[in-house]
Amino acid sequence: MHGPQLYKIVEIPGKGRSLVAGVNIIQGQRILCERPLFTCPLIWTAYEDFEKHLANIIASLSTSEQEIFFALHNANPNNEHPLLARFVTNAIACRDRTVAAVYATACLINHSCQANSLGRWNPEVRVETVHATQDIQAEAEILFDYVSCMTYGVRKEKLRRLWGISCTCVLCSLPPNEIQESDARRKQIDELFDESGGMQRMIDHPEQSLKICGQLMKLIHEEYAGGSQYFAMIAQAIDVAYRICTTHSDLASAGILQKKSYDLRLLCEGSDSPLVRQMKSAIEYKHQDTSIDAMRRFAKWYSKRGDEPRLLKYME
Repeated sequence: MHGPQLYKIVEIPGKGRSLVAGVNIIQGQRILCERPLFTCPLIWTAYEDFEKHLANIIASLSTSEQEIFFALHNANPNNEHPLLARFVTNAIACRDRTVAAVYATACLINHSCQANSLGRWNPEVRVETVHATQDIQAEAEILFDYVSCMTYGVRKEKLRRLWGISCTCVLCSLPPNEIQESDARRKQIDELFDESGGMQRMIDHPEQSLKICGQLMKLIHEEYAGGSQYFAMIAQAIDVAYRICTTHSDLASAGILQKKSYDLRLLCEGSDSPLVRQMKSAIEYKHQDTSIDAMRRFAKWYSKRGDEPRLLKYME
């Protein structure tokens, strides 16, 4: 099932036009695939220049496209740069975050810190895809996380400043002591990502690096399970562990990790994602002994794909 059958545009009091599920949507299902009304580079240092550039872009749109843009919500209607204000309210960053896009439908998806869908830009076909990161019941609202991975105070301030949102989601409504615990986990996750990816530790102490990856995945599960960023963050941690195992020629462990990362990204991005297709090709290519330098076969952790994994146990 595709397109409008999966979602409906409805008016929600206090939110305006919003997206809700038209039917029961299963985890991993693509909800939306949409071309932007326009894209705009995020290179402007002066608001006046940004406003002028947006005016030129909007003037180039068709009348119907202009009507769609001006029907989108403006969280700061009194701003002296009205086009920029409407753009900032609705723009969705593309993958490299140097360009943002505005969409007729995806921009109607509201915020929750415990969101149920994830958007991804596909640069090859220039579309935004939206996938369900959990099962969504019919009539339930489809939600994005605008401020993913931020601590409570930081995300509350950004939501207020950019969108005029006072979030009352499950996470933002926790008791103060639980909010402090959540913030501590988020800070520790950031620290462990930095620590696990350290090249010197990765080379000299792969066992320690993989233990850190294991701790990282447990913390991500504890903090983000059920949220839209969960699978992408787990995949990111697995990618670090994959690099450690390939660095030490443990192809058995690397192959297992590579497949896990692929499955998670497939769920979040779909089979037509360039990254997912690249990962699939890598998995389907069977490394032979001849593809490994002869000296590497004598590495401490060397294994072939299909052998007993050597380093994977240190993540447990």
